[in-house]
Amino acid sequence: MAGMSSKRLQKELTKLHQGSLPTGISLVSAPDLREWQMDMTVPDNPIYNPDEKFRLRIQFSTSYPIEAPEVVFMQLANPERKIPIHPHIYSNGIICLDLLDAQGWSPVHNVESICISIQSMLASNTKSERPPGDAEFVKSNRQRPRDISFLYHDPTKAIANLRAFSGPPTNYFRCPLTRRAAVLILLFADKRGDLRVILTIRSATLKSYAGQAALPGGKADTLSETPFTTARREAFEEIGLPMSDHALPPGYTVEHLTELPCNLAMTELGVRPCVAYLKTPPPSDRNKEPDAARDILPKLDAREVAAVFTAPFENFLWERDMDEKVREKVPGEWYKGSWHSWHETAWRMHQFFVPVTPSTVFLASTKQSTSYTDPRPPTSSSNPTPKTPTTTTTKPPPAPNSSLQPPLPESFYTNSNNALQQPRYRVFGMTARILVDAARVAYGREPEYEHNSHFGDEEIMAKLMGIGRLAKKKVEGEVLTREVMREAARSKI
Repeated sequence: MAGMSSKRLQKELTKLHQGSLPTGISLVSAPDLREWQMDMTVPDNPIYNPDEKFRLRIQFSTSYPIEAPEVVFMQLANPERKIPIHPHIYSNGIICLDLLDAQGWSPVHNVESICISIQSMLASNTKSERPPGDAEFVKSNRQRPRDISFLYHDPTKAIANLRAFSGPPTNYFRCPLTRRAAVLILLFADKRGDLRVILTIRSATLKSYAGQAALPGGKADTLSETPFTTARREAFEEIGLPMSDHALPPGYTVEHLTELPCNLAMTELGVRPCVAYLKTPPPSDRNKEPDAARDILPKLDAREVAAVFTAPFENFLWERDMDEKVREKVPGEWYKGSWHSWHETAWRMHQFFVPVTPSTVFLASTKQSTSYTDPRPPTSSSNPTPKTPTTTTTKPPPAPNSSLQPPLPESFYTNSNNALQQPRYRVFGMTARILVDAARVAYGREPEYEHNSHFGDEEIMAKLMGIGRLAKKKVEGEVLTREVMREAARSKI
C-alpha cells in the first residue's frame, strides 16, 4: 500500500509542478510525500481581501488515496497567514467539508480537486462567522480531522438523502382501516446544526405500553387519510404540534420528507413511519437567533403523554454517546442490543438510553404549560435517601405461543414510577428500529452495532395478508404465534 501511495503522490506532485493548479492556488512546499503546504487566495468575495493568502497543510498516510488526507488551515506569523472566517471552518483550522471525512472521501479525489473544492467553498461564502460552538469545539475536540463526521454539523446532506429516498411499494394501503397506523419522525436542527428527533414518554395512565418512549402517532381515522396526515393529526393530539404551518411561530415550516417501509406491530398494525423536517427560518428583525428548541418545543402541549423529549438523531447509528461531555457527565450507557426470534427470523432488539437535560425534556403539566424542572435526581448527599420505587409491567398481553421467542424477561418491559426522574430515557422495540432505519437513510451508512439489514416488514405483511391475517376485524385473543408466522413464511405472495 505504501508503494501505491508513493507512486500516486509522485504523479500528482509532478502534475502540480507543471502548473495544473487554477488561479489563486499555489504549491508552497512538498519536501516529502508526507506533508505538503499550499497557499490560496479567494477571488470575487468581499468577505476576503483578494490579496490575502491562506495556508493549507495537507498530510498523507501510507493508505492514501484509499484514506483521505488530513487537510487544515494554518495560522502563521511569518509570513502572515490567518484562518479564513467561514461557517464551516473552525478557528483552529479544521474544515467541515464532507469530502475530507472518512464517509465522504473517495479515491477519485486528489490534491488539486481538494484545493478547488475549498476555494469554491470560500468563494461562495456569504457569512463572516465561525461554526456554531466554535470555542467549545476547539477546546474539547481530540479527533483527527478526517475522523470527524462533518455531516454532524450540517444537516443539509442528511435532509437531502431523506428527501430523495423512495422505498419499495407499500402494503399500507392494502390494510383495512383497523390495521393502519402512522408515526411522525420530526427532525429539527439545533444551534450547532445537529439534527435531533422529537419523542414522547407515554402516560402512565394508558392501558398499554404505559411509561414507554414512542414517536408521536396512532391509528388512521379514515381510509382517505394519508399516513402523513394521520401522523400530523396524532402529533397534534398528543403533543400539540399545529396541523398548519400558519399556527407555528413566524417563519417555521414542517416539510414532509419521505415515508419509510411499513413496520409490523405485535398488535398486527401496519405502522408507516413518516419523516418530516421542522425548518428553522433565517434570522430576521423579529427573531435574530431562531432556535427551534427555544421557539417551539417549550410551547408544545403534552396532552396525551407524560413528557416530550429530544434525542440526537445521528447517534442512533452509534454504540456510544457521540458527545464526549455526555459520556463523562451522564451515568449509564447509550446502547444495548440482543437477538431474538421474530417473523421466523433473527430480529435485533435495540435499546437506546437517551441522556436528558432541562433543555431536551419538557414535562406535561396540568396547566397545559411546560415544566423546566431538571428531570435528573438530586446528587446532594444531604437529601434523604429515596424510597425504592415500585414498578409496573407494561408489556403486551401475554401470549404463550408468541413468535417473540425466546421470551424477553419481565424486567425488559418494566418502568419504574419515577422514570421521568432518570438521567436517561430508554427507547426500544419498534420505535428504536424505526429510528435506526431512518438514520441509515439520512446518513448513508450502517450502524456500528449488529442490526437487521432490511427495512421494515413489507414482505411479511404481504404474506400474512395472503393467509387471511391483518383482516378488518380482529378475533378476540388473536396473536401472531410461531405457527402463524411459519405458515406465512412458507406462503407465496
